[in-house]
Formats: sequence, C-alpha cells, structure tokens
Amino acid sequence: MPKANEWSRYTKLTDTSKQRIIAASFGEVGTLKTSFWLTTPAPIVIHSTDKGLEGVVDVYLKQYYELTGQRKDIYRVEYDPCVGIMGQDEAITIRDKFEDDWAHTLKYARSTFWDKETQVYEIFKYAEFGAPSDTPSNYYALDQRYRHVINLAKDTDINFGLIQSMKTPWAPKVNKRTGAEGAAPTKGRERRGMREIEELVHLNLEHVWNGEAFQINIGKSRGPGGRDIQNQTIDYVEFPTFAQLVFPDSQETDWV
Repeated sequence: MPKANEWSRYTKLTDTSKQRIIAASFGEVGTLKTSFWLTTPAPIVIHSTDKGLEGVVDVYLKQYYELTGQRKDIYRVEYDPCVGIMGQDEAITIRDKFEDDWAHTLKYARSTFWDKETQVYEIFKYAEFGAPSDTPSNYYALDQRYRHVINLAKDTDINFGLIQSMKTPWAPKVNKRTGAEGAAPTKGRERRGMREIEELVHLNLEHVWNGEAFQINIGKSRGPGGRDIQNQTIDYVEFPTFAQLVFPDSQETDWV
C-alpha cells in the first residue's frame, strides 16, 4: 500500500458532483430546443451559426422582464457556417475565432450553448480538410481537437448545451430494373453533428412535439438524480425545473 504522499500523482475521487448541466439537445424544427437553453442562469452566451434567434430571444426577453421586472443578460456571437463555398483559409479564420471566443466564454458566462453544434462541426471540418472527407482515418486529428474544445467546459461550473438538428439518413439501394447500385433516403431521422457528442455530454435530450404537447425524451443521464430520469419521457419543462430532476437536493433559486 503506497504511503500518503505517494498518491500525489493521482486525483482522489469524491462523491460530490459539480452542480451544472452539460447536455446535447436534438430534435426537429420548432421543438423548443433554443427556448429550453434560454431559461438557463445568466449571463448566457450563445454561439450562433444559423441566425435563428430572431423572434425567439426578443420574445423571451420581453416575457422575462414582464414577469420579473429584471433584464436578463444574454449575449450572442455569430459565425458564418457557409464554409463549403469558402476556401480553407477562411474556414480556419472562423474556427480560430470560435476557439478564442469559447475560451473567453468559459471564463465569464454562467451558461452557454451552441446553436447549433451541427454547423460548428462543419466549420471545424472545413478548416481541417478544406472540403468534406469521407475517410474515417482522416478524422482523427479533427475529432481530437473538437473533443478538447468541448471538454474544456468540464473543468468549469458552466451550464453547457449543444443543440443539434436532424437529417434523413441514406441507405444503399439496388435498382431492380437495371441492377445499378445507388442510394436512397430512408424513412428514419437522426441527429446531425459530431458522431461522438452523445458520449461526450452528460445528458442527451430529444425534444419532440407528439401532436398534442411538447416533450423531452431523456437518454443517457448523469448526476445524482440521473438514474431516476434516464430513458424517461417528460412533458416539456424549463431548465430550472429540469435541473432539479438531475440534482434533487438543489433549489430553483440555484438555477435562475
């Protein structure tokens, strides 16, 4: 058994968790993904790629002021995701600015989210390759860098959301008449973005409209109350209420 001072090379684990949420939110258009993250504690910094905040943030801020009599501090920084029509140098410039802004955000914000992670990954991809690449071996350096950027948030107490859009996957298909091999869209839907996001975050939240109400399907869920809500479907709630499900000993005042 090593002596006490011989354990210094290791970090001793404890039974306490940082009281913050790091989650991926995915779902179809109009399922309250952005709205959910706007209810996180301020100051909030939004890293935006789709100029989709108009008509959402302004309405929310007005309602918040009418309810509380206070102004909520929400900031945004915009990035042009149209890197596919740019050169690699322009994509590198955008990526480097994103990384610099991200480091600043982690110092000063209480909550932050990427709207959307789907396009942030495209920016990093074009900065790395200058064009799309379908060769898995080419993604090692790209994904290592991307993981590092995401994992920086885990060294802080910040609430962090990664919003992902959806896509229709394609599958191989053979033309019955000609025998030619090709591909065709399937009837399924899947999330778009970096393929390891589900593993990197602490919670996975699918935002849905079931035809009658907005709901949240909870996938992987870490935290003191995580096991109680994992693989459950709940009616849509705002962030402070949801955070108390993950941290049952917390109070609403901890999350506003």
